[in-house]
Amino acid sequence: MLSPRLEWMLGCCSCAGCDAHVGQAELQVQLSSDFAIQSARRHLLTRGDSFDITFTPRSLGDGEPRSPHQAGGRPGLLTPRQRDLRDNLELPSLNTYPVAPSCTSDDGEEERRTKLLAMYQEFALDLHTGMYLTQLTSNRDYSDIHCQLMEDMTTLKLDQSNGRIIEFPLTNVSKVYRIVKNDDKFYTPGTVVPSEKGAKSEHIVVVEFLRRKLAFVYKEVAVAQRFMICMELLIRRAQQKQALRSLTPTFPPRHAQASHGQCPTPRQVYEAMSRTAPPSPAASAGPDRSL
Repeated sequence: MLSPRLEWMLGCCSCAGCDAHVGQAELQVQLSSDFAIQSARRHLLTRGDSFDITFTPRSLGDGEPRSPHQAGGRPGLLTPRQRDLRDNLELPSLNTYPVAPSCTSDDGEEERRTKLLAMYQEFALDLHTGMYLTQLTSNRDYSDIHCQLMEDMTTLKLDQSNGRIIEFPLTNVSKVYRIVKNDDKFYTPGTVVPSEKGAKSEHIVVVEFLRRKLAFVYKEVAVAQRFMICMELLIRRAQQKQALRSLTPTFPPRHAQASHGQCPTPRQVYEAMSRTAPPSPAASAGPDRSL
C-alpha cells in the first residue's frame, strides 16, 4: 500500500489522477512579474561595491568614523597594508597648518588638526589605491586620466590610457595654486564671478613642476580645496624626507657603531688599517741610488 504522499505525487503525473481531481477543484496557474518586481525592490543595493576602485565617495575631512555598512565606509574596506600606511602617515612639520573645508569657526586648534589629519590620510589612501581625475590639457581639452601614488608616497604616476605611464616626483613641484574657469576665462580665487554664469564655473587645481604643469578640473569648490590642501601636504612631506636623507650620512660615525655594537664593513677595516699601518723600511730608506 502506497503512502498518501507518494500516491499524491503519482496522481499528479498520471491521467487517472487528473480525472480524480476534476470534480474536486480547478487548477489555475497565473504568470505574473509583480512578485519579481516586489522581490527586486526588497533587495536594493544599500552599499558600494568594495571591488570598484574607479570611484570612491570621499569625505571632506569631517573626522567622523563611518559604519562599515555605509556606502564608501573606509573602516570596513581597509587591508592590513592600508592600515599601516594610514597609521604611519603623519602631518609634515609646518609653521601654520591649513584648515580643512569641513571645519567651523567653533572648532578648536586640536579639533582642526584632527580633521585635517583624517582628511589627509583618507586622501593619501585614495590616491595610493588609484583614482580617475579630469585633466585640462594645454589645448583646453578634457581627458580622464588615472592617477596613483606610488609605494613611497613621494611619486605621482599618471596613466593617460595611450600606452604611456609618466612618473612625477613630488619633490620637483614648485607650487600648487587654484584658479576658476568660467566661459573660457580664468579668475583668481576670491574674484567676483558674474552671478548668471556662476553655475558654469569650474575649479582648476594646477600642480606646477619645473618643466610641466598638471591641471585638474573639479565642479565643487570644497573638493578642489581638499585636493589642493592634501596635495600640498604630500609635497611638503616628500620634500622634508628628501632633505632628511641628504643630511643623514651614508656611514654612521665610529663611536655610534661602537655604542650600537655594529661590525665595520671590510672596506672600512681596510681603510682603517691603511691609515694606521707604519711605513715599510724600504719606503723610509728612500730610493736606491747604487749602480
